Amino acid sequence: ITLSVAGALLAAAVGAGAWWAASGDDPAAPQDTRHSAPQSP
Repeated sequence: ITLSVAGALLAAAVGAGAWWAASGDDPAAPQDTRHSAPQSP
């Protein structure tokens, strides 16, 4: 079960990182990306 949790966290981190990179300097992006990542880019 540990691998499942690690995989889920890794997938979430990769998704958030990809969204952040794609958002760039978009003024619509949330200020606190660590706690307010959107459900869809």
